[in-house]
Amino acid sequence: MRLIRFVCNISVRIMNRILSAFLPIVGCFCFTSISFAQDTWSLQKCINHAFEHNIQIKQSDLGNVRADIGLLSAKGAFLPSINASGSHGYNIGMTVDPFTNEFATDAIQSNSFGLSSGITLYNGFRNHLNLKRAEIGLELAATNLERAQNDLTLLISSAYLNVLFQDEFVNIATLNLEATKRQVDRMNKLVDAGAAPTSNLLDVQAQQAADYAALISNENARFIAKLNLTQLLQLSSNEAATFEIVIPTDTDMDSSYLPPSASNAINHALRTFPEMRAASLSLDDANINLDIAKTSYLPRLFGSYNFGSGYSANRKIPIGDPSYDLAELGQLADGTTVYYSGVTADGTQVIPLVPNYDQYEPVSFTNQLTDNINQSVFFSLSIPVFNGFGSRASVKQAEVGVLQSRYTQQSTEQALTQTIESAWADAFASQKNLLAQKAALTSAELAFENTKLKFESGAISAIDYADSRTRLDNARVNMIRTRYDLLFKSKILDFYQGKAITLR
Repeated sequence: MRLIRFVCNISVRIMNRILSAFLPIVGCFCFTSISFAQDTWSLQKCINHAFEHNIQIKQSDLGNVRADIGLLSAKGAFLPSINASGSHGYNIGMTVDPFTNEFATDAIQSNSFGLSSGITLYNGFRNHLNLKRAEIGLELAATNLERAQNDLTLLISSAYLNVLFQDEFVNIATLNLEATKRQVDRMNKLVDAGAAPTSNLLDVQAQQAADYAALISNENARFIAKLNLTQLLQLSSNEAATFEIVIPTDTDMDSSYLPPSASNAINHALRTFPEMRAASLSLDDANINLDIAKTSYLPRLFGSYNFGSGYSANRKIPIGDPSYDLAELGQLADGTTVYYSGVTADGTQVIPLVPNYDQYEPVSFTNQLTDNINQSVFFSLSIPVFNGFGSRASVKQAEVGVLQSRYTQQSTEQALTQTIESAWADAFASQKNLLAQKAALTSAELAFENTKLKFESGAISAIDYADSRTRLDNARVNMIRTRYDLLFKSKILDFYQGKAITLR
């Protein structure tokens, strides 16, 4: 008997040391929870924060930027193109000066300047179709962003409820540990008084150790759940350290309402959900792409206008008074060739006198730009005749794309309908299961209270007491799991009906 008491005392001392070593950690968790409870996060606050900081949402928002750029490009296709050009160079050796049209052997400096413009006058209304397609692309980008937000909303809600779920387990583990500690204190007094065997004390001490291990495990699970949520929210380490969520009241938790059928949710989702809008817009885009492919059969008319001028350093004008060669070649009436300075002998032909200049000066840059102006207007018509079946292949590919988009739309509608029907069926089953779990928990609580009284009166062993407590714990866990399962599924149905997911 003394040996048993000695072992019991050693066990009690070891257990006390273990508890004294770990209880400050539990206290630290509790203190942290109390210290930072002022800045709590509701579910809606978490969702709003995620919309502003989540990287996937930012990436999806870039689709709107790309769509805006595409729309601007499509509008710009209706405007004429304008291009300016200029050149500056030197030509060395024999060449024809482009502005004097004379041969030159010296190095020539030249400049040219031009302005050209072109516009598509007709291309089978391809530009109009591209504009419509760009507008659809803008709407598609918006639906993709909304879809990403919806997915993130469900993800945040699931993570948020998981934190609440794990917190319930921590509360249960804490209550169990406190109850077992009271049994250890009670049993220790009975053993010291000789009113109970030492084995009973060892059994409840073992239960206390198991309860403490369960508390640590549940606290770890809650920490992981919080970590997952803070990572989804893109919080920094300092923000995550002070992160606490709003604990909903029992009224908020039990406010799950299920519609009598899934038809309302289905009708709303098929009309408004981004998945359906995206599928419809993709079908419109495919039809426009088919029309664009058919424009390759049509002629194209293009107009252009060019304006230019230039400068050559070889262009010069004479200065001063000219001199003339008075002896010029002429023809007499009898056919004799003679030189005259003015008029032929028969008076029928005036022979011009060629002026000779001793000095020249270059034409100024400004004057040459004015004198050398040239303009041109062109119209070009292209009529497709044969291009190796390229146009026909493009049209056939576009027709296949239309069929694919139509099948995708039907598949999306079918998948969304089945998802909502399954969600409603799951929620309805969870509602009935919750009623059964509540009844089971009530029975388990009554049974445990009866077992507790028997154990305290010494009618049953600690093992029977532990078995009853285990059944109660299982009933609590099942009830909590079913409760949160119903809550989440009811919020999913609210989401499909266009209602905000909130716990308040």
